[in-house]
Amino acid sequence: MNPKKENVGRNQISAYRCVLNPIGPAVQMMFLTSSRVFSLCQAISVAFFLLAFATTPMVWAQKDSEPIDGRAMGLLQEHCLDCHGHSEPEAGLNLEHFKTLGSVRFESDIWEKVLQRIASGSMPPADASELPEDEKEWLAQWVDDALHKIDCSDAIFPGEVTIRRLTKLEYRNSIRDLLGYDYSPAMAFPGDDTGYGFDNIGDVLSLPPVLMEKYLDAAEVITANVIHTPENFVPPSIDLPLASGKREGGVNNDGAELTFFSDGTVTFEKEFEAGGEYEIRVSLTAEQAGPEPCKMTVYIDGQAEKSFSIKDHEKFETVSTVQRIKAGKRKIGVSFDNDYYDEKGPKGRNDRNLFLKRLTIVGPREFNLANSDLHKRFFFTYPKKKSEEEAFASRLLSVWSSRFFRRPTAPHEVQALSEIYSSVRKDGSSFEQAMQVALQAILVSPKFLYKVERPAPEDGSPRDLTNFELATSLSYFIWGTTPDDLLLRAAAQQDLQEPAILKTQVQRLLQSDRSEQLVENFAVQWLQLRALADFQPDPQRFQGVDAELLADMRKETELFCREILRADKSILELLDADFTFVNGRLAKHYSLAGVPENKAEFVKVSLAGSQRGGLLTHASILSVTSNPTRTSPVKRGKWIMENMLGEPPPPAAPDVVPLDKQELKGTLREQMEQHRADPSCASCHQLMDPLGFALENFDAVGRWREKDGKSNIDASGVLPSGENFNGISELKKILTNQQKDKFVRCLTQKMLTYALGRGLRYEDQCAVNDIVKRLQENEYRISELVLGIVQSAPFRQRQSKIKE
Repeated sequence: MNPKKENVGRNQISAYRCVLNPIGPAVQMMFLTSSRVFSLCQAISVAFFLLAFATTPMVWAQKDSEPIDGRAMGLLQEHCLDCHGHSEPEAGLNLEHFKTLGSVRFESDIWEKVLQRIASGSMPPADASELPEDEKEWLAQWVDDALHKIDCSDAIFPGEVTIRRLTKLEYRNSIRDLLGYDYSPAMAFPGDDTGYGFDNIGDVLSLPPVLMEKYLDAAEVITANVIHTPENFVPPSIDLPLASGKREGGVNNDGAELTFFSDGTVTFEKEFEAGGEYEIRVSLTAEQAGPEPCKMTVYIDGQAEKSFSIKDHEKFETVSTVQRIKAGKRKIGVSFDNDYYDEKGPKGRNDRNLFLKRLTIVGPREFNLANSDLHKRFFFTYPKKKSEEEAFASRLLSVWSSRFFRRPTAPHEVQALSEIYSSVRKDGSSFEQAMQVALQAILVSPKFLYKVERPAPEDGSPRDLTNFELATSLSYFIWGTTPDDLLLRAAAQQDLQEPAILKTQVQRLLQSDRSEQLVENFAVQWLQLRALADFQPDPQRFQGVDAELLADMRKETELFCREILRADKSILELLDADFTFVNGRLAKHYSLAGVPENKAEFVKVSLAGSQRGGLLTHASILSVTSNPTRTSPVKRGKWIMENMLGEPPPPAAPDVVPLDKQELKGTLREQMEQHRADPSCASCHQLMDPLGFALENFDAVGRWREKDGKSNIDASGVLPSGENFNGISELKKILTNQQKDKFVRCLTQKMLTYALGRGLRYEDQCAVNDIVKRLQENEYRISELVLGIVQSAPFRQRQSKIKE
């Protein structure tokens, strides 16, 4: 084994031991007795989990002492518990253990479905004991009150968030913004699990051993690319473009090489960022003639540095000279010095010419000049002599660990990292390699990989997030990456909890180009656009709809949402807008005039007079809510209920036969009417189908149509709330007027879930109510939605429930 490599491996073990110090001797021993491969990974995984649970208090379910209303309990026992109250309940739903209001509210997602089933008449089922209409209305009202009736006059309970690791996109963004290195393999990490529609939910973001192994590998690759070491240093090289040279005398350029047919010179100008020792390599060959070989000279700033005799005339050879070159703009020249021509000489040996194929500059060749921009970015300060190295290492590690941990690093943490550096240095490694290993320890630390917060007080009282915790939450919410220097400086010098200061920072973050990540991270998941990559429309029915066009569909929606965000428009324009973004390919798909078919760039276009406008008419949305061969009013209606109105329909009964497997006749609408004849289906479909049929003028890939086959499209419908409509235009009017409060509340709940990294709870209704009111008072501007979330108690505070 290479002794140097063995030392580095041993020092990595030391590094990781320091990282694990807070976790305890038992885990350290398990780690230190592990091999570097899979078992090592498992050990660190366990350690990470232990750290997570050690720093996060247990979240107790609300144990509200108020029992379930006696009348409600009686109705449940009589009409529900026979099927949903034993050891093997129907559909896996057991209602027997719910005894208090608190237990109902804690599992509100279950009771929301119960409420929908009761309200739609599908619960209890037709073959069960009949629930009188007045009793059904009373029970539905009781469940609705239990879930939604809340007194917000007292202090709002903010709850707390399960400690969570960074998603793979957040990890990649953070590495890029901290070190300047884009580690694209991060996107090949194991997929992040999703909860409540998003992949940043702390309760589901696990750390499997394979991911820990990826983190270890990534730390080695990233540090090797950021920090250059003498042990692995390769001087940078660049080929000067031959066409950029200034030719004088008998020189031609045929595109592939320079031909010196007579004495001549080619001079290249190059900016040398650092002075030092450089190697100038020239690849050339010659056509020989006369009594001596071809001669060539290399010049620097007009001064001849070295001459060469080129004897080979059958293949290219490389000659080089090493010279010291000062920083700045310099002229590098190559000349052909001894032209010869004898028309009476022997055929093929009467004309001496020189052919130059490549001119390469290698250097600086000295490592200590820190040639890499990434290297210089990391080493913002450098020791001039060995006696200064330890102090400089400590300063570097203090600054960088603070950046990676997103807070000032404590002295004992810097000391632990400095000990890693010292251990590696004592083993004979260079200053740079010792820093490389110390940086690896930072990269695999839970303090970087996790969004760590102090636990809430054990007495159940709320606590404000620290400035640095708030800065971290703010940055990952809006930017999907680590806080920048300005935000960290504000956290250090000001009180971010002050509304005016917090508002200033939010506005700055929203105005930055990095806010596009709010579209990439939040909007794409909210709208379920990632499913577009798996959509494969029937190529016979939908010719020309390929991967490129599907990518264009997604791009349109992203640019549209980005415009709403950057221009601070009303969120109601998400439902109905008079503009969109298309390129030539998508414009042709939409039959929009005015955009050349060969135009690859997206441009903003007006939709005035068009049937299109708003998210519901985007081909991306219409495609992900379709089947490969046809539209699906059910999928489209369900999508609108879930993502626009916040009223997801209950799941279909397990024994329902899918529409495509039933022997039904007629148009799609007629088939759906036959399907709804089944009472067990009607209750759900009467909610979804009208919404879906409003979009029937758009085919399965979002193109406008008047007919489905030979049948005219019927896009009319009646909503359960009583509104009549005919087509998408009238439905959009209903959604932006009568139903707008539902949409505003739905979007608020979705974005608040994403911002918090957890599902919403009963008490979060107070925050949602405040944000909705704020939007109503401020023209529904999207900035007010973001500000309302950031200034809400659940975002700014943490509080544990006390076990009773």
